[in-house]
Amino acid sequence: MKAVLIPACILLAFCCHSALQADEASLRRTLSEFVDVFNQQNAEKVASFWTENATHADLETGERTEGREAIQADFAKVFAENSGMKLTASAERIRLITADVARVEGQTTIVPSDADPVDSAFTAILVRQGDRWLFDSIEETAIPTPATSADALKELEWLVGEWNDESNNVKVKTTFRWSANRAFLLRSFSVELEGSIALEGTQVIGWDARDLQIRSWTFNSDGSFGESTWSKNGNSWLAKSTQTSSSGEISAGTYVLEKIDNDNFTMQLIGHEINSEPQPTGAAVKIVRSAAVPAVVPSSTKN
Repeated sequence: MKAVLIPACILLAFCCHSALQADEASLRRTLSEFVDVFNQQNAEKVASFWTENATHADLETGERTEGREAIQADFAKVFAENSGMKLTASAERIRLITADVARVEGQTTIVPSDADPVDSAFTAILVRQGDRWLFDSIEETAIPTPATSADALKELEWLVGEWNDESNNVKVKTTFRWSANRAFLLRSFSVELEGSIALEGTQVIGWDARDLQIRSWTFNSDGSFGESTWSKNGNSWLAKSTQTSSSGEISAGTYVLEKIDNDNFTMQLIGHEINSEPQPTGAAVKIVRSAAVPAVVPSSTKN
């Protein structure tokens, strides 16, 4: 049998792609570790994630802090004044500027112990020093709170319509539509197995104005029900979910909805557990638009 020779350009492209994936994973891990030490409220550990001459700028107030020592002092003051505050963060866009310099854009949410959450958008420049990525600069600005539920859900508006997916003799039909006044997105679905409807369900997706996040509630024809909290991560939406079965079992996991374009997206359940027992992760399922539907459910019917 003749040996198969792989062109050097293909090998190089593959290696570069693998390296980019490894760097992106490392940058996301750095952000996650930073959130962990922030939530420990240890100013010294938080400052260790910054370069010696790093800068932090609040674009809304114009306040600027320069140098690791000054940044550490700022965090120490914040932690002393806000015991119990928590931070969450997500990276939406990551771009390598050079092999050792990266630009990360994303969002953070600060949850004080006695006040409303504060959402911010950030742009960070990180540099590689040894085997670590460190923040060299971060610019932050507050994200305006949506004025209405429709404003908060607008980024999910592309889901409105009818969708189909088929795999392993299972057919799933899904419809998304607006409720009256666009206060909620309503999802209905049916699961057909070997020609018969095996399951039907309804999901209500809405804006939680108290916790400033998108939430959903799901009710199924087998008596099971669940709820989820949604967050955006780049071109994907993550729905962290819990569900109670009709027999009382508790399941948990995160649905990853990744938009390909306006007519295609994929759905995958990761981190799935039933009664705290880990379950295998299935492959992502591709879902395809089949037709448009009325944009809004009528608020009333005239005689």
